Amino acid sequence: MPTWEQISLFWNGLTSGSLPDFGIWSYVLIALLVFVEGPAVTLVAATLAATGVLRADLVFVASVIGNFMADSFWYLLGYLGGDRRVLLRFRWVRKRWREIQRIQGEVRGRATRMFLITKLSLGLLTIPVLIASGLARVPWWRLVIVSIIVEPIWNGFLVLAGYRLGDQVLAMDRGLRIAAIIAAVVVLIAFIAVYRRVVTRLLRITL
Repeated sequence: MPTWEQISLFWNGLTSGSLPDFGIWSYVLIALLVFVEGPAVTLVAATLAATGVLRADLVFVASVIGNFMADSFWYLLGYLGGDRRVLLRFRWVRKRWREIQRIQGEVRGRATRMFLITKLSLGLLTIPVLIASGLARVPWWRLVIVSIIVEPIWNGFLVLAGYRLGDQVLAMDRGLRIAAIIAAVVVLIAFIAVYRRVVTRLLRITL
C-alpha cells in the first residue's frame, strides 16, 4: 500500500504531467484524490490517459468510486456524528451550520429531488444536503439512486473532455504540453466555478 510520501509524489506527478508508475495503485490514489479534490483530478488524469500514461476506463472507474466515497462520507458524518459537538468540530460545517439546519427541516420528503438538483449543479450544496439527510435519518438508498445515475454521466463527461484535451496536447511540442494541460484545466475549472456561482443563487431560492 502506498505511503504518504508516495501519495505526495503521485500528486506532484499528476499536476506536473509526469506520473510515477504505481501500477494498479495509481487508480486507488486517483480515487482518493478525487475524494479530496474533485473534478480537477479527473480532468488531469484523463488528459494523461490520452498520452498512454494511464488507462481512461480505469480513470473513469476510479473517479466514480472517489465521488461515491465523498458522498458517503458526508452522509455518514451527519448520520453518525449527529451530535452537534461532533459536527461543529469541522470548520466547513460551522460556516454552513444554519444552512444545514434549514435544509434538515425540509429534506425528509424531498431528499432525492434536492440531492438530484444539487448534483446537477456540479456539486454545489451537495455537502449540506448530504449532512442534513444524515441528520434527518433519510434512508441512504434514496440518495444512492441519484449517485448511480448522475456520477457515471458526470465523470464520463470529465474523462471524455480530458481525453480529448490530451489528444490535442499530443500534437504540440513537448515543451508546451504541460503548460497547455495546466492552462486548459484551469479554464475548465474556472467555467465550472462560474456555473456553480450562478446556479447557487437559483438553488437558494428553490431549495
